[in-house]
Amino acid sequence: MKLNLLRTALVLFILVTASGAQAESSVWAANSSKATVYFAGSFHMLRASDYPLPAEFFTAYQDSHKIIFEVPPGEMEKLENAEKFLSAAIYSDGTTLKEHITSEAYAKAESFCNEQNYPIAQYRFFKPTFFVMTLTILEMNRIGADPQKGVDYFFKQKALSDGKATGSLETMEEQIRLLASIDANVGSDQILEAIGEFKQIDVKLNEILAAWRKGDETKMEELYIQDLKTYPKLYRTLVVERNNKWVKDIERYLHGSENTMVVVGAAHLAGADGLVNLLRKRGYKVVKLNK
Repeated sequence: MKLNLLRTALVLFILVTASGAQAESSVWAANSSKATVYFAGSFHMLRASDYPLPAEFFTAYQDSHKIIFEVPPGEMEKLENAEKFLSAAIYSDGTTLKEHITSEAYAKAESFCNEQNYPIAQYRFFKPTFFVMTLTILEMNRIGADPQKGVDYFFKQKALSDGKATGSLETMEEQIRLLASIDANVGSDQILEAIGEFKQIDVKLNEILAAWRKGDETKMEELYIQDLKTYPKLYRTLVVERNNKWVKDIERYLHGSENTMVVVGAAHLAGADGLVNLLRKRGYKVVKLNK
């Protein structure tokens, strides 16, 4: 089994237009007798050309009293969280990336970084997962993608400006621990594969975003979930356990008295273990929000 690390790294940034009568939708709505909860699939890094967002995002936002994100707004920018992230990302025993991967993988990584003018010396203590994620962010930046253009950042800023209430499904510490847990599944083969595919990052990003904008559930599952499922423990940690925890919170919103918009990585919406299907199994009607 081989993990497509580039696609998986892109999914972690999700962790995501048709027109006319047959139009698909990138936002879902779940209803109870008391309230509506909207699910807006987020992609955490976008380009200016990916805007404007589909109209249904704004329909859901305007109809919601509270906006819920994966982590509390502003947590990513706090110095103490940056320090916690760095602590999880590096080897604590003084060893380096070079000592944990094959000479072939390191030589390929070093050559790639030199070609792209990325300072590999700064990443020498990084664990493989965080090293590849760093390169993915740099490559996303290269094609114009930016966290400050991400869906969640956009709505965090909008909610702040409009004075809307906000909340979160997880803490920043939980997300950092989650990323740290991925590292056991990443090694030399995955680093080589990811570097070999970076030249196609714009093509892969466009493919993922096309499924996201349309709300194409089948394609979303294929692109976001298929590779993760080849690593059952990783899939359970990243998707199943979190979704099963979150769906309980979402039920509480459905039993509240006001509408809520939940902005989460679109990978959490797709597939049999996705939030959409979990709510349907619990008896809720979940439909795509029309434009």
